[in-house]
Amino acid sequence: MSDELGAALRALAAQHETPPRVAAAEIRSRATRRSRRRKAALALGTAATAACVLAAVTLTLHTGDATGTRHLPGAASDAPPPGPATPAPRTTSSGVLDLGRHTLTIGDRVMRVDSHSFGRFPAGTRLTVRAKTEMDLLPLEGRPESGTEVKVPYLVELRTPAQQPVYAGGLAFDTKALMALSADSGWVGMSVTDAEWFYRRVRVGDGIDLRSTPVPSADVTTALPGASGE
Repeated sequence: MSDELGAALRALAAQHETPPRVAAAEIRSRATRRSRRRKAALALGTAATAACVLAAVTLTLHTGDATGTRHLPGAASDAPPPGPATPAPRTTSSGVLDLGRHTLTIGDRVMRVDSHSFGRFPAGTRLTVRAKTEMDLLPLEGRPESGTEVKVPYLVELRTPAQQPVYAGGLAFDTKALMALSADSGWVGMSVTDAEWFYRRVRVGDGIDLRSTPVPSADVTTALPGASGE
């Protein structure tokens, strides 16, 4: 038998040789060492996880606080107190009441009006629509007897900034009754047609600006659009 064949047979025999038996004590020792390595690895992983959680909590508590002092809920802040509130802007005007021209202008419509007891309201006063009703009684001063109230169609109640009432409505009564109108209120009368249109058009909260200008010449007043109330 050649040397090469002998070497190959010995190598083949070595590969299939049954490994020597391991003693029971050695097997238990190996198992114990493997168990200790697994426990050590598990403990190391748990500790690392706990450290990460603690670091995250600490970072959250101190975020945005350079001094490391955490403000308790409800504690007073060092921020300066807020300044005075800015007054709300005035609402947009819905129309203009011109006492000098005896006109009430809403949009493109100009209506002839009869005014009373407006001497104490200065030009530039903002009248605000407070309430309106299709038919109501206009309160007048005097004795508690017949004639102290007049029935007004399409009555609109406006208020000055000082809460003084100004009434607007249709001229469907004897205007001499306006002489008994309270000195604390004003009156704006117009045709029933214009009064109905005004009643339908305005809304509670709308503003009407009071204006007083010199009375124009007759040829100008007759040319005002919508003066007929149609």
